[in-house]
Formats: sequence, structure tokens, C-alpha cells
Amino acid sequence: MLVDVRPSDGGYQALLWALREAERRDATLLAVTVWSGDPALPDEGLGEMEAALAAMVDQAAAETGVHGRTRVAAVTWPVTLAEVAARTGAELLVVPSEEVAS
Repeated sequence: MLVDVRPSDGGYQALLWALREAERRDATLLAVTVWSGDPALPDEGLGEMEAALAAMVDQAAAETGVHGRTRVAAVTWPVTLAEVAARTGAELLVVPSEEVAS
């Protein structure tokens, strides 16, 4: 499973849902955030972004009681979530509700 985690309420809610679903499916969850920095420049701030993502996942795990099912990664744009899902073999991609077209 793969979840797109963004610094928004919708992103956090998607993470909470994905954690519970990973537990229900007995699956591992990859929590990803997309680093929008320039790929031609050094990844200044990438480490901080990944640390913030890990902290958000820790908070969500504490809230849901679902522990030990997640990995985190900050991926560099222009990689898309669909590409990450394909490369990791994710069977389910969870995105925040504000990302879903109505």
C-alpha cells in the first residue's frame, strides 16, 4: 500500500485511514511525500521533509494504535505517485480527498 501524505488535514486523514487499512489487510504501508525541489540542485531540505513525514507517521501510529507497518520516503519531483506505486508493486494508492477530482 502507498499513501500520499501532504501537510494538510486531508493528508493526515488519508494517512490515518491507510494505517487502519494496512492493519486490516496485514500489509505494509509506504508513506510518501513528494519533494518539489529542483532535481538539478542539491536536496537541501529533503532530510527535514522526510523527518517531518516520519514524525507525522509516528503521531498517526500513536493515534490509531497501528505500529510497525510503515516505511517513509520523500521522493523527488518529477517522479509521480503512480510511478512509485508501480515500482513498489503497491496494490492500493491512497490520496488525500482534496486530490480527488469530483
